Amino acid sequence: MIARFWGVRGSVATPLGVPQVKEKILWALKGAQNGDIVDERATEHYVERLPRHIKGTYGGNTPCVELHSDDTTIILDAGTGIRVLGLHLMDGRFGQGNGTAHLFLSHTHWDHIQGFPFFLPAYVPGNRIVVYSPHPNVEERFSMQQGPSYFPVPLKTMNAEIEFVRLSPGQSVTIGNVDVANIKLNHPGESFGYRVKEEDVSFVYATDTAFANISGSDMEKYMAFFSKAKILVFDSQYTLKDAAEKEDWGHSSSLIGVDIARDAGVETLVLFHHEPTHDDDTLWDILQRTRAYAELQGVDRACKIIMAYEGLELVV
Repeated sequence: MIARFWGVRGSVATPLGVPQVKEKILWALKGAQNGDIVDERATEHYVERLPRHIKGTYGGNTPCVELHSDDTTIILDAGTGIRVLGLHLMDGRFGQGNGTAHLFLSHTHWDHIQGFPFFLPAYVPGNRIVVYSPHPNVEERFSMQQGPSYFPVPLKTMNAEIEFVRLSPGQSVTIGNVDVANIKLNHPGESFGYRVKEEDVSFVYATDTAFANISGSDMEKYMAFFSKAKILVFDSQYTLKDAAEKEDWGHSSSLIGVDIARDAGVETLVLFHHEPTHDDDTLWDILQRTRAYAELQGVDRACKIIMAYEGLELVV
């Protein structure tokens, strides 16, 4: 499987503003040496060597992750990132009305569904969009989001075949060569994580969840769900201090993610659902602190820690 990240922010879309772009340009120019920008080739080489938070951005779109295996397209959440994914898919069979997408929702808070009305493949006749969720009345929730008070185009006028499948908590479904299991997480209004397995390799998506005590007996089911995942996408919206102060808000921290990844034998931990008030500099700093914490905790060097960014592509 190939995993692609199209939206990584939490709570609300957070586009870069002019001051942030200007700050990046100034930082890059001040750091340039005499030979770094003498010609186009040297300039391109210099820019490529810059850290990610300077040469680009972690991104401002809300959650959307694509998993692609052979002819199977699985989408995790429909935040604003699904709009960009839709544009990408339109270049292939979805643009011809021959595509099927399997969309799994963690929950229906707006930052996880607000991109669906802008998902172009859903407007193309012949395409099939299957929406899975353990939550009740998901079709009604989508319809409400596209009601006339909030959006000009009703759900029922989208031309693709849109099907809603109600999952049972803990249920596993098979799509092509892929098995998708779910688990209930700790979040107001209920959120669900997904473990996507192909052969013996697993990708786990666990956003919008809080873990107050990872040593408690209640954690056993989660550790089993995360166990030996090749990739764990983990809610790290809060700092550890924020997580303690907002324990009922349903989010976790990167340091808790490290502890879980260590104990569950995870190969790659992807920090996800970034706090909207955290700019790129802050996210870069959190990543460095998290990696330092992992080293202090004796986390196996084979366990990679990545700050999710739009455009990130991983082989599962």
